Amino acid sequence: MTYFKSLLLAGCAVLIGSTSVAQAETSPLAAKGKLPFSEDQRAAMEDFVRNFILDNPEVLMESVNRYRASEQKKQEEGAVSVLKQNMSFLSNGKHPQIGNPKGDITVVEFFDYNCGYCKHALKSVQELTDKDKNVKVIFMEFPILSPTSATASKWAVAANMQGKYWAFHQAALESTAPKDDANLAKIAQSVGMDVEKARKDAEGKEVEAYMKSVREFGDKLKITGTPAFIVGQEIVRGYVEYPAFQTIVDDERKKSK
Repeated sequence: MTYFKSLLLAGCAVLIGSTSVAQAETSPLAAKGKLPFSEDQRAAMEDFVRNFILDNPEVLMESVNRYRASEQKKQEEGAVSVLKQNMSFLSNGKHPQIGNPKGDITVVEFFDYNCGYCKHALKSVQELTDKDKNVKVIFMEFPILSPTSATASKWAVAANMQGKYWAFHQAALESTAPKDDANLAKIAQSVGMDVEKARKDAEGKEVEAYMKSVREFGDKLKITGTPAFIVGQEIVRGYVEYPAFQTIVDDERKKSK
């Protein structure tokens, strides 16, 4: 790739140098100082560059990839900045959580009950909290896939109001049944919830307001898919298996010391 770039620059230099100085001097535009080279020189350069890209399309792809990487970096830096400005939202005491309440690293998960990768992520979270006793995990209901995703999240928030969140959360993610009211009621009953109270709470204003606040928080962080995690002050987008998950946690722990 370096060879091709050098060739491109050299070719442009040769084209500029090989066109007659007299031609450049007599060009009206060049004479007025509007162009550093004549129209003929410009046309020759454009042809050379066009042919070079056609013959070496990987140059264009590298440019596109660099641009995408640059834009993604800017987006992530912006999201981390927003996260730092909104840390109080995570510590308001309203969110369901497991693990060590005083853990030195906080993990936040955005998820959808109909998300296949979120079902896999459940195992990572379970293993993380089983093996790392100094981690706190906060759950963010982020239903984006279907109306039944929102239904399941409302029941989950209602479960949290009864102190049954973790049991309900695991059962709902592990269940292969449709996430409708009938099946969610069965899950609620299986984990010892007051089903009728949960049904009423799930449709109440308090749950609705809470769900809206979580969605707004996720939107500020540009969360567009699930699962997504916040580990310390790093945003991790997508499913991560336990070994890599633990490595990220350990790295964040080192940064905080």
